[in-house]
Amino acid sequence: MTETRDDSLASPWIDLLIVEDNPADARLIELMLAEAGGFRCRKAATLAAAVAAIAESAPDAVLLDLSLPDGCGMATIERIRAAGPQLPIVICTGLNDESMGLAALQHGCQDYLVKGQGDGHQIRHTILYAIERKGMEEERRLNADRFKRVLLQTVRSLSLTLEMRDPYTTGHQRRVAQLAAAIGRRMGLEEGRLEGLHTGGLVHDIGKINVPAEFLSRPGKLSAEIHMVIRMHPQMGWEIMHDIEFPWPVATMILQHHERLDGSGYPHGLKGDEIILEARILAVADVLEAISSHRPYRPALGLETALAELRQHSGTRYDPQVVVACIAVIEEYGPAILEDDIPVHQMPGLNS
Repeated sequence: MTETRDDSLASPWIDLLIVEDNPADARLIELMLAEAGGFRCRKAATLAAAVAAIAESAPDAVLLDLSLPDGCGMATIERIRAAGPQLPIVICTGLNDESMGLAALQHGCQDYLVKGQGDGHQIRHTILYAIERKGMEEERRLNADRFKRVLLQTVRSLSLTLEMRDPYTTGHQRRVAQLAAAIGRRMGLEEGRLEGLHTGGLVHDIGKINVPAEFLSRPGKLSAEIHMVIRMHPQMGWEIMHDIEFPWPVATMILQHHERLDGSGYPHGLKGDEIILEARILAVADVLEAISSHRPYRPALGLETALAELRQHSGTRYDPQVVVACIAVIEEYGPAILEDDIPVHQMPGLNS
């Protein structure tokens, strides 16, 4: 069944869930919307009943009172959003409070109505706008997700490209990314930031793509001149990546991952908090992986030697909190953290 609306759009009836504990208020809203036309209304007098109604059959929108027998304020919004994350929510309350309205919008609602103000047509247009706005928000979210997936696929391709040029360090960036993310999780970083840290780890050495492959694979001690060229890779990596609009500071991670707390690092000799936390984490993960793994100019030195380096220079070269978290990760996982491709979200116990 369809109805032609005064906005010249032919579309189905809108299934609206009115969550209101006052029967008179709920009935008044229903009558006003019946006069405006285009709505099929369901009613719930409690938060529990609303959640059950959403679970049984999700409505097109929710008109929500913030004061219910079993829920009040922003917690009410959170319960409804948890029950139907994609549902447009319009608050309808007797509180004429702008700060409450702003708080509701910040908690994911699409609009805010005050009881007794406006007629059914205003309520109708507010709900229609809320549905349209929520749809646009969801479209932007899906586009952002697609864009992020493309970025991550590009990052992995760049990482593999570098490995093909430098077979002696195959897997280095992946292992550093894995260890860095585990350290970050141990330190309590939120999931979005961990994703960015892992991404930065996958391409932290991307600047080496501008270093002659023969330099990277040369056995024996490197000359000062070759070492100077290799030390340019953080800056080169930043120049490659800084124009890409990542949702995380990936280019800065790349630029700073060889900086040290005491200013002895490169390329800019940054100190302390001048170095972002993600770069400080990558620095520790990079050093541990490099020392414990084989390199063309020396055999693998092992985890204990790598941990001794971190302990000796904790607080001078390396962030002491990062070192503590790294040691805890190694104690829990041992060499497996560098050998196995463990999805970071499947690493148990790293938030303790």
